[in-house]
Formats: sequence, structure tokens, C-alpha cells
Amino acid sequence: MNTRLLVLGSVRALARNKLRSFFMSLGIVVGVAALVFTRSYGSGAEQEILDRINRMFSAGSIMIVNGSGVLRGGIRTPGRLTRKDVEALGAELDEIVDWSSSLAAGGREVQAGDRNRSLLIVGTTERTPIVENRGVTEGEPFSAADVASAARVALLGRTAADALFGSEDPIGQRLLIDGSPYRIQGLLEAYGVDPHGLDRDDEVHVPITTMMRRLIDRDTIGTAKLIVADADATDEAVDRVADLLRRRHGLADDQPDDFTIFTPTQIQERVREASQVLTLYLPATAAIALLVAAIVIANILLLAVSERVPEIGLRKAVGATDRQISFQFFLESLVVTVVSGLAGVALGAAALLTLGHATGTPASPTPDSILLGLAAALIVGLAAGLLPARRAARLEPVDALR
Repeated sequence: MNTRLLVLGSVRALARNKLRSFFMSLGIVVGVAALVFTRSYGSGAEQEILDRINRMFSAGSIMIVNGSGVLRGGIRTPGRLTRKDVEALGAELDEIVDWSSSLAAGGREVQAGDRNRSLLIVGTTERTPIVENRGVTEGEPFSAADVASAARVALLGRTAADALFGSEDPIGQRLLIDGSPYRIQGLLEAYGVDPHGLDRDDEVHVPITTMMRRLIDRDTIGTAKLIVADADATDEAVDRVADLLRRRHGLADDQPDDFTIFTPTQIQERVREASQVLTLYLPATAAIALLVAAIVIANILLLAVSERVPEIGLRKAVGATDRQISFQFFLESLVVTVVSGLAGVALGAAALLTLGHATGTPASPTPDSILLGLAAALIVGLAAGLLPARRAARLEPVDALR
């Protein structure tokens, strides 16, 4: 009995019992599809977040957030970070080649004509276009004079401009923020969604002094961004920044920082830790489904061995070897799992493409997830077919024909 006949016999045996084959395949299809989907989606989501972080925090940048406990969770303590602190860092530390400060306030009422919109207002400086790598596409950015005089001028993101002015050119027009008039002098470069999920094109920028004196009346800033001359020396620069800020804030050795400093590397590490839920733990759930499928396949094949005892005895009586009988049942398990694995890959890929189309974000199966899914299906087939194949091979011809 050659291999070709064994393969054809396995396919015919599966075709004769369609319902049984369906239940054998179901667990594999679902498990492999879930494995491909979670693995690919997790990797894609992680990479998308890292790309956004790299855009926001280029190599050699340092972010300072006012207050402590920002990254560790729990209770966040208030801070005393000011524009003068940031200016001192730039003036006293040779490693720092550029810097900017910012302060944001959400949910502010913005009106243009008869159109209203609740928007995020961000206070920035004349250094922001260089430090944040985001200038204007039309009009003029803020000048040092705008910041020094707390001028009532504004820059609009494209989404906000379309919502407030439609097809009209907003440059030179006026809008109201919390009822006070501001002149629009520029349109911000397109940015997209930031790592926090905020649409950075749906916001209004004003000079940071305008924000502090006219809109929210406070002396401290929200964040500061520093650019280091040598990206490889960022960690050393962080230590010097922290030391200078502690001295300026008069903190004793036993007092905690009243600010939080982080670098792109730290944020990337935290993103990778968080993405383990998608890239490791959720695929582990899919692996459980595959384990259950292996048990189901093994039990169904064992039942098939019991039902096909006369067939096995007849084949042995006409010369079939134990190896050929064992290979017959082994093939049935492998055919089911390989075909089901391919179907599971197709289902997982379809789910990813559907999600990507619905959300407008790129989502497609990764090569490693496809290989992992097919390998898992193959392993399930080998494991599930081993015991039934051995039991079928051990049947004696005389006993099987009784």
C-alpha cells in the first residue's frame, strides 16, 4: 500500500464523516484564527504606538512633566515647574541645545461666527516649532514678542479649522475662546493622533503666557521638552537636569521630586511591557483553544478506531503492516489540522483586514503570526494523532476480524 493510496484513503474516510470532521476542524480553525489575529494585531498596535512616540519624542529629547507620580500611577503630587526653570536648564546646562514649555487645557469653548466647538487649548512658545518639529503650513508661527506680550493670537489645527470655518480661509479671522477674541495667524502642520489617542489636529495653540495670564491664571507650566546635543548622553543629561531642578525647588535629600522626567527609551519600554497583553497573553488564550481541539481530535479518532476495527483487521489480513495502519490514522489527523490551520489563517487575516478597513488603521497578518499559526496546527495534528495511530496499529488481525 503506497503513500498515495494512504492519503486518498484518509481523505475518503474524512469525507464519509463530514459532521465528525467538522467538529475536529472547528477548534483548530478558531484557535489558529485567534492566534493570527491577536499576534498580528498586538504587533501592529505596538509598532503604531512606538511610531507615534518616536514622532513626539525624537532621540535625544527629554520630557519633564510638572508633578510626581505621572508614570508610576497612584496619587499625583503637584509640582512647581515654571518657565524660568526651563530657561535656567537651557542657560546653565551645556548639554541642552534647545527647549520649550507648554500648558494645555481641555474642554474650552471656541466660537467662530455661529459655529461652536469644545477644543483643547495648548499654550506654546516661539521655540515650539523647532523643538516639537511642528511648524505652520500657512501664516506665521508665534514670535518672541507674541509670547512676551501675552498676545491674543492663535494657531489652528486643520481639523479645528475645518470645523469652525469650513472652506473659508481662517488666516486673519477672529475667533472667541471663552468669550475673548483672538486673531488667527497660522495653520498648524498636520500631526494626526498622538500616543494618548488625541487628535492633535483638533486643537488651538496660543502663546503660553496668554494661556497662563488670560485663560487659566496660573504660574506653573504643564510640561517642558529639552533637546540634548548628543543623544547617546541623554541619561547623563537627565541626571543633571534632575539635580538642577531639585536645587532650584529647594528639595532636601529625603524629599521626593516634584517633577517627572522621562525619555523616549523609558516610554518605549513601558509600551512594550503593556503590549505583552496582546502579544503574549492573548495568544496564550488561543493556545488553550488549540489544546482543547487536540483533545477533541484525539477522542474522535479513538472512537473511529473502535468503529473501524473490522476494516483494520481486513487490511492487516491482506498484508498491511502496523506502520501503514498507524500512518493511515496519523494522516487523517494531519489532513484535518493542516486544512483547518490554513482556514484559520484565512479567517484571522480576514478579521484583521476587516478591522483595518473599519478603523482606518493598517492591520494585516504578519509572517511570524502565520508561521506560528500553521506550526501550532501541525503540532496539534501530530499530538492528537499519536495515540489513535498507535492503538490502531496494535490490533491483532484475528481479534479485529471476529
